[in-house]
Amino acid sequence: MASAWIDGHGHFIPPGRGPRHSPGTEGENWIFSPETSIAYMDRTGVTAQIVSDCSQLSDIERIVASNTYGAALVEAYPKRFGFLVQLPMTDPARAVAEIRRGVEELGAEGFAVLSHRDGIYLGDPRYEPVWSELDRIEATLFIHPSTRGYETTLGRNGGLIEAPFDTARTVVDMLFAGVFRRYQRIKIILAHCGGALPALSGRLLSFGPRRTANPNKITEAEMRDALARFYYDTGLAGTAHSLDPVLAVTTPDHILYGADFGGPCTFTEICDSHLEAVRSHPRLTAAQREALGTNVLPLFPKFAERIGLARDNAKIAAAAE
Repeated sequence: MASAWIDGHGHFIPPGRGPRHSPGTEGENWIFSPETSIAYMDRTGVTAQIVSDCSQLSDIERIVASNTYGAALVEAYPKRFGFLVQLPMTDPARAVAEIRRGVEELGAEGFAVLSHRDGIYLGDPRYEPVWSELDRIEATLFIHPSTRGYETTLGRNGGLIEAPFDTARTVVDMLFAGVFRRYQRIKIILAHCGGALPALSGRLLSFGPRRTANPNKITEAEMRDALARFYYDTGLAGTAHSLDPVLAVTTPDHILYGADFGGPCTFTEICDSHLEAVRSHPRLTAAQREALGTNVLPLFPKFAERIGLARDNAKIAAAAE
């Protein structure tokens, strides 16, 4: 195991919102507490966690209040948590303002967006000011799926199928819209190993540039480059079924450990099983498996410095070359 294992995909919920299930015990109510997350980190050998509130909120003021709480959480536990500002994408101008507040006032590590808001996916032209601002500051952006509008599919919870497919939907939308062509300084993390995207990449690369609407003339080479540049976390996606398709589109240094602890569909035994799978994946060498625990650090240098691991970044970068 890595000497400093970092969880790049965790969640929090501000006080007063809940109750929800207990991590580990289906059916019991549970309200987020930092102590619960820290106890899970300690039990699994995790040094610190990057958290975000990816609840499907439409109320901008609730999103802003949640971000304020995230900053307070880090202030209270600076060695155990980093946090990502959720952007209120229903109002792109407010989203830009929240980016600036995140940098100037909240000390955020990066930013988080949901795959769609009210059926509007991330390739929509109205989001151009958001991407421009994130690109200007060379931000790290976490894309997390939303199941709003897909709460049930074929009578089953939307998280079962629609969450991974919604990641694929929005990334493909951004790809054909030319977002990744115009804004190459944004570092993108995709939740859950990119959901269905890596498994569909062969179809995307062969079919996409030639047999579908492609007004921006995005080439196969651009698609390959974008897929290779993304970072993929292992939240609920630590088994070979998810990791092997990712290894077909990028290199092991672009895979980040994530537990997804605190997520609405997560239970402790699920987190445990995916962590065990990540730490024993046969297609990765022992050194590559160990590096999964710290691959996230170069994306968040301020966080790495705060928790005392900034000096390791040079080693991580050199090992990835």
